[in-house]
Amino acid sequence: MQPNGITFIISAPSGTGKTTVCKILKNKLPKLKFSVSHTTREPRDNEIDGIDYYFISENIFEEKIKHDKFIEWAKVYQYYYGTAFESIDSHKKNGDDVLIELDVQGAKSLRKLNYEAIFIFILPPSLKELEIRLRSRNTESESAIKDRLESSKNEVQQCKLYDYILTNIDVEETAENIISVIKAEHLRKELYKPTSLDLKNLIDQMENH
Repeated sequence: MQPNGITFIISAPSGTGKTTVCKILKNKLPKLKFSVSHTTREPRDNEIDGIDYYFISENIFEEKIKHDKFIEWAKVYQYYYGTAFESIDSHKKNGDDVLIELDVQGAKSLRKLNYEAIFIFILPPSLKELEIRLRSRNTESESAIKDRLESSKNEVQQCKLYDYILTNIDVEETAENIISVIKAEHLRKELYKPTSLDLKNLIDQMENH
């Protein structure tokens, strides 16, 4: 029987470079499946519906909440974000790994549910560097940037929720470090499948003692 894939949760304060890192991972790991979240915010200029997010109305989102369609959901900066069960389960059952981009609130919700996943947190080199990156995007007002910086400080303090913590100094290096995490998780003893019958019998004998 084919084993289920592993779910990897990636979070980071806004402006850390998480989206860029995940795009690199898509190119480097074509077999890795990406969960597309639902949101009620408007798409940015370079975002495509169904690829970056499923952009839906607030009414439709709240209807999905009522029918328990989300593994987790949260309201962030006046907008809803949610991860649907259907976007993950089908991939895992096929034996594929799934990567989910989540904010800290979403990750915390999954931890409370004891959701089986590997949690990865990406940090900026410093809060000063984070502010520089946010301002360089030229997508938010001054008040919005200040709000994001305050929120980022709270998110950084939640880093111990995660299994792995990475500092994003260089996006390529950060992507390679995440690939190393994915490879290491597949080498855990719980996932080991003996490659021959004699090895399997020997291990089974030990487990039965």
